[in-house]
Amino acid sequence: MTAIIVLVVLAAVVIGLGTAFGGPLLGAIVAVAAIIGGLVWFFMLAGSKTGTGEVVRETHEQEFLGPGGPDDPTS
Repeated sequence: MTAIIVLVVLAAVVIGLGTAFGGPLLGAIVAVAAIIGGLVWFFMLAGSKTGTGEVVRETHEQEFLGPGGPDDPTS
């Protein structure tokens, strides 16, 4: 669902900027390119076999710089 919202908002921003700064013809060209690119991105995301839970499970443990370092949670 989030991917669809991002796709719609990004397309609206690109279409608006293309129309405002490039005129109607360039705006139409940018709109078509944004929609095609967004659809390709969306279907690539939908076709991936990795779910969000799997991505979270595959994250690596954080490696600290050393005891007493700036990222040491005990100090």
